[in-house]
Amino acid sequence: MSETRYANLFYFKNICRIGGTEQFLYEIAKKYYKYDIAVLYDEADFGQLMRLRKLVRCIRRQLGEIYHADKAFFNFNINAIEQVIANEYFFISHAIYQQLGYKPPIDHPKIDKIVGVSKYAVKQIKLQEEVQNVNKPVIQCYNPLTVEKPQKVMRLISACRLDDKTKGGARTLKLIDALDSYAEKTGKHYLWVIYTNSVGFEIKSPNVALMKPRVDVRDYIADADWLVQLSNDMESYCYSINEALCYGTRIIRTPLTVAKELNIPKDAEIVVDWDMSNVDEVVEAIFKPKKPFKYTPPADGWGEMLVKKPSDYKYDKMNVTVKPCARYFDLQLQKQMDIWSEPFTVSEERAMNLARQGLVRIVG
Repeated sequence: MSETRYANLFYFKNICRIGGTEQFLYEIAKKYYKYDIAVLYDEADFGQLMRLRKLVRCIRRQLGEIYHADKAFFNFNINAIEQVIANEYFFISHAIYQQLGYKPPIDHPKIDKIVGVSKYAVKQIKLQEEVQNVNKPVIQCYNPLTVEKPQKVMRLISACRLDDKTKGGARTLKLIDALDSYAEKTGKHYLWVIYTNSVGFEIKSPNVALMKPRVDVRDYIADADWLVQLSNDMESYCYSINEALCYGTRIIRTPLTVAKELNIPKDAEIVVDWDMSNVDEVVEAIFKPKKPFKYTPPADGWGEMLVKKPSDYKYDKMNVTVKPCARYFDLQLQKQMDIWSEPFTVSEERAMNLARQGLVRIVG
């Protein structure tokens, strides 16, 4: 049997419900789907997986299988690298791992080149090369970003975890308190909708709505007056800030180092001090009238990075492969299914129904 070979293979161990790397996968699939791209994964959020499958091949990694590619790209976890045979191996530095206490696997002998998603990321990975005694080519390549025109629905919005290690949970509370105080004094109200699956504290403000994460919140970002991003300085490329600016939504952010690369118009942002000492001035500035602005995100280099082989992949909603992960009786097949049953093919609608019940996993 002839081997299946992919031009561009991206391995991401876990594709979560929300996150920058998940957004990267979707953006590169959406912008470069005409190239031959395949996504290899161990576990994936159902919503993320279904939107990716509409654009590129998605393959659940199987132990013992070998995957062939012209170029193979890896995120922080490189568990599958020994199962991949490629002409070139790339490690993508999506975060400043040193600040999180992690050592990126840049010293793996198979890794040929390193991709930094910003100038800041490149600088930090070169410093890490010295620490790990590694000397490999480091390529600066901004993450891809596509822009669509949606409809507005709300004023303040955030879509992130709320913890102090990375996303500035304490700063979020201080801004909420200042906004509530200002609203009570002036009668100028706000609604801050936060899409999150992690809250390390209680938010009592009636002006803040906590929502479960969604795969795509672009329509809501575009409808907001302000996007709030109070992260610590570990961001190497912030999708939400770039998306918001492209849609004409202003941003409230901390002094992120990577923001210096973005050429943000002066009237399009408010910078909050790390210690929130200027929070009162920030709140007053939020309510002042603003003029429209224009913004263009940094151009990405993935058009040159990817192998320019035309893709023959076609999304087939009637051909979804699933693997039973529970014991149940399949009425359509008229047979008992369990975790040892072989994968089988169903329609997208039936795959979604079975997966939502926890009966199967989508594997291809």
